[in-house]
Amino acid sequence: MSDPAARLQIVLWKWRHPRKLHVLFDYSAEAVNRLRHELAEHLTIPHDVVCITDDPNGIDGEIRVLPLWDNAAALGGCWRRLRAFAPDMVELIGPRFAWIDLDSTILGSMDAILSRTEDIVLYRSNSIEGTPYNGSMLLMTAGARPQVWRDFDAERSPEITRAAGLNGTDQAWFGHILGAGEAVWTAKDGVMHFVRDCVPDLPPQSRIVFFPGVQKMHMPNARRHAPWIDEKRRMTDAS
Repeated sequence: MSDPAARLQIVLWKWRHPRKLHVLFDYSAEAVNRLRHELAEHLTIPHDVVCITDDPNGIDGEIRVLPLWDNAAALGGCWRRLRAFAPDMVELIGPRFAWIDLDSTILGSMDAILSRTEDIVLYRSNSIEGTPYNGSMLLMTAGARPQVWRDFDAERSPEITRAAGLNGTDQAWFGHILGAGEAVWTAKDGVMHFVRDCVPDLPPQSRIVFFPGVQKMHMPNARRHAPWIDEKRRMTDAS
């Protein structure tokens, strides 16, 4: 295994929730492995793929697996990802890491996206009114914004974000704590929101497309509204 201190660590999250149909939403070992292969094809920056999970079964051996912590698990959603803002992630994950949601597909070079040098870069999709960031992807130096985790309270934080008019779970909280002034990616950088940016056609600058919400890439409804999905699948199967 390579030295995490010398390479960018790409974090993929996979956990089960009793109230979510994970087969339907494809948060599976196969999705983890597919994204690793897409990164290998489209990212030349030296990197390792890390999966933080409560179920490592079926995950490729080339992927470093870390056990998922229980912090904030009872809240559901993605609240438990907030611990990635804790300073001890430098030892657990590595000094520089990105996280990328599994409900995504990589279509072009990720080098320009993941070679940004700011201590944190967040994704602004403008998909949720009043919420400055989308939690589908971030890039950060471990511990760069420790207040996100330090100030989090599992009992109070959800109500604080709701009262502030922020929607979502982890993205609502780090948006509340950090404000809207952090460095961002947008669609201009090729970071796309499926419903907002990629229906019916795929913009030529697309590098990665996220499928937040109920329309996922493998679903017939999404494929019917965006024919480029099946074209991408045919090209992938032929390669």
